[in-house]
Amino acid sequence: MARTFTEHVVHEGKLTLKDWVKSQAILTTITLVGLLIGLKLIGIGHWILAAVAITIVDLLPVLGLSVTMIPWAVYELAIAKDTRTGLWIFLLFVIIMVIKQVLEPFVRGASLGISPWEEIVSSVAGFALMGGNGLGLILGPVVYIVGKKVYRTMHPELAGRGATGYFDRGFGQKAEPSRQEPEGTVIDITDEVEEVREEAP
Repeated sequence: MARTFTEHVVHEGKLTLKDWVKSQAILTTITLVGLLIGLKLIGIGHWILAAVAITIVDLLPVLGLSVTMIPWAVYELAIAKDTRTGLWIFLLFVIIMVIKQVLEPFVRGASLGISPWEEIVSSVAGFALMGGNGLGLILGPVVYIVGKKVYRTMHPELAGRGATGYFDRGFGQKAEPSRQEPEGTVIDITDEVEEVREEAP
């Protein structure tokens, strides 16, 4: 049964959100493991509880690790006068942030089916279009991916062709060479834009 345009958008939107949640779970796990190891090595009391609390705050849009770890490091340095702990907390913050910044585009790209460049550009565009709202970092890639999937579904004749342009291939990816189908072959494009060849009667 053929879907309407609106049904296509809703269908692809649900799939995209599911994939985004999966990628977020991977990144959250990386953050939690890093905090657990780091806080344990530093010698923080209740290190498991602290790691879990920081990870939960990191899940909230805009806030991130800096809202908890930087003030914590400043407190240890300026108020508690514990230079060692303060410096190690700040260093742990920097290490986890660098790891996340490096891995995030690749993790999201692998889960959502877009290149790291598409992830970065769509995130920045969403952030800018929403006036600096942190939700734009999430909605930007989601809207882009849904649009891309709907575009490919509505234009199945272009799937995998060299003339599709960047939107079908993704930034930085080379176009596939045009393929010549055997005469008498019928191509049926499914909702997932898969090619199923059947011999014509």
